[in-house]
Amino acid sequence: MLKNILASRPGLGDWLFSAKTLAAALLALFIALAFDLDRPVWSMATVYIIANPMSGVLASKAVYRVIGTIIGGVFAIALIPNVVDAPVLLSLMMAGWVGLCLYLSLLDRTPRSYLFMLAGYTAAIVGFPCVTDPGTIFDVAVARVQEIILGILCATIVSHVVFPRHLGPVLAARIDRALKDVRDLASLSFAGAPDDEKLHNDRTRLIADIGELHGLAVHVGYERSALNGMTRPLQALQNAMAALLPALYSLHDRITALAATHQGVPENVVALLRKVDAWMQDSAADPQDRTRIDALHREITAVSRRYEVNRNWHDLLVINLCVRLHRLIGFYDDCQLLWAGIREGNPPRMVVDRWRDRGEAASLHVDYGMALRSALTAMIAVLVVCFIWVETGWPFGSQAAMMAAVATSIMAFLDDPVPAQKGFITYTLISVVVSLFYGYAVLPSIDGFPLLAAVFAPYLLLIGLLIPSPKTFIFALPMAVNTVMLLNISTRYTANFAGSIDGAVAMLTGFIVAAVITSMMRSISPDHSIRRLLQANWRDLASLARQDWTMPRMAVLRRLLDRQGLIFPRLALAPIHRARLMRAMPEVSIAANLLELRRLRRMLDDDIRARLDRFLTVMGTHFDLRTRDFDRAPDAELLHLVDEILMRVTDDVSLPEFACSSAPLPVSVAATPAFGRAKRGRKGGVIAIAPHVKRRLVVTLVAMRRVLARDSEPDFGKNFRPVALSFAGANDQVPASLEGHA
Repeated sequence: MLKNILASRPGLGDWLFSAKTLAAALLALFIALAFDLDRPVWSMATVYIIANPMSGVLASKAVYRVIGTIIGGVFAIALIPNVVDAPVLLSLMMAGWVGLCLYLSLLDRTPRSYLFMLAGYTAAIVGFPCVTDPGTIFDVAVARVQEIILGILCATIVSHVVFPRHLGPVLAARIDRALKDVRDLASLSFAGAPDDEKLHNDRTRLIADIGELHGLAVHVGYERSALNGMTRPLQALQNAMAALLPALYSLHDRITALAATHQGVPENVVALLRKVDAWMQDSAADPQDRTRIDALHREITAVSRRYEVNRNWHDLLVINLCVRLHRLIGFYDDCQLLWAGIREGNPPRMVVDRWRDRGEAASLHVDYGMALRSALTAMIAVLVVCFIWVETGWPFGSQAAMMAAVATSIMAFLDDPVPAQKGFITYTLISVVVSLFYGYAVLPSIDGFPLLAAVFAPYLLLIGLLIPSPKTFIFALPMAVNTVMLLNISTRYTANFAGSIDGAVAMLTGFIVAAVITSMMRSISPDHSIRRLLQANWRDLASLARQDWTMPRMAVLRRLLDRQGLIFPRLALAPIHRARLMRAMPEVSIAANLLELRRLRRMLDDDIRARLDRFLTVMGTHFDLRTRDFDRAPDAELLHLVDEILMRVTDDVSLPEFACSSAPLPVSVAATPAFGRAKRGRKGGVIAIAPHVKRRLVVTLVAMRRVLARDSEPDFGKNFRPVALSFAGANDQVPASLEGHA
């Protein structure tokens, strides 16, 4: 930590943030002292607990903190007087409340999670100190709620009034950077570069960008900026950008596969890739230029049709690549339209609806198992401290119990909270030394609030500089909060050295018990966390294959992409999973292909449908088994079934002449989830399949084969006969909007 502190180089923004936080803390302390509140330091400490450089982030958390604090105070008022004579029952109920609130908090990945967490440990903060005098519980609860709300209000007002740093411009800069990262990754992917360190780093950076957008977009509604009221369009933009990542991965994979064939990447495909790349680099200048986009779609379709008469693996890869290009253009075009509309304050409603569906809340990954373990850890830690308190009759046992509740709650979002908790123990010891210095060497020599503010300013100003940095935050927070809490400043100076030491010991005891219980029950390595995330992916893919999952399409893909955003930051701490992690990227493609196969199967004849059902069953079994066998390879039967279905679909013996109108499909069909439902007729007793259905099936099967076996080609056998997959009429073209549909 010392190395991180010495390496920090605070800028002007950091100095301004620290000065504003100090001003808010002193303002809260002054008001609390003026109204002679019970413990004014709670107001001061609250300011540092919720401090954030972004006014919108601070305000969104502040609203839920106020509500959570009130709920926690009400629970303490209801509990303590009624069960104070039953210490065991009181301990069980308080520990259970802390655990329940923490469990709900970890299931909610929005700012609302603060509400549940605060409701949990606020009850412990308010309730435990009143056990020896339950008659004061109402007054204490009201005082604590007043003090905490006062700190929240002071921090929020100062943040919004004094040189506010709005989230909007920061978020806009992040979006521009993310779109640039998309263009850079596209250029690298189109060039067919090896899947090396740079390509991996670019993908990782893009996932980090997209994950950061999710974390920031939820806060813009709590501030006055140009992006206020744009939360829903911003979430739609994030979804569209997230879809670009697997699209670019698939394109790079097809280019790599073509380069590995005897024919290599055709010159017309190379020229096409260059044009798409040039369009992406230039599109930021004029996202409304539809002429160039339509021309690209027409050229891609023209290139694709040249290869639809020779059914070999090379040509199937070209067709698949062309479809991916259609989709990439559609996705990136939607990103441009959304971002241009958001900046103008009028995002296109149709595009927003396409990317922001009702399944958004369910599209984020939730680990119920880890949430339950975290809740049990908090419960047991609180119970252990309560047992020590009751058995020893320790006067400061209540403070140890509430610190155990706080320590197990605020660090529960980490895979392994123990290092952070150990850091809290170390930095609390340092803060004890600082508080003793202030309490017995400085405060006795001063009188009045101006001098009090003057002696605190240098220390808190320097500590505040370290709060914005994630590398030094874990040091700065306890140094600020614990020092203030241990001093327990009030309207009159009182010196109680024994009480100060006992309070420090109680605080350390709470943290130590929390760290010990966490290490025994809750701590997991990044390696184990990655395994859990991948296994969650495989369970979802198994459910998709078995056709027993009814979530919206975008919610399914968004959940897989969200898990990628959780996996990649952990990869630096678990490098042994580097190669395995690259297999997580195709899992988004597998999910999309499984959804497509489920949609197309009802339009196939009985023979192919039966084989497809068998393929989906084996696929579901494969991913079920893979959750227990981490390195399980795809079964040979999967490849055999894909090859057989692919051969039959492209064989005009099993699929006779197509029955399809030469009229183009209406563009409005693109927005309907039922796309792909072709009219089915009978010719010679066999169901005829529309050409666009057959074409999408072939494209999907080729993609499935690539993700199942990247180093082999299908063997169509000697009886395989080439047959054209082109449309019946010259104008029978799938609209570009269909190719770009999510």
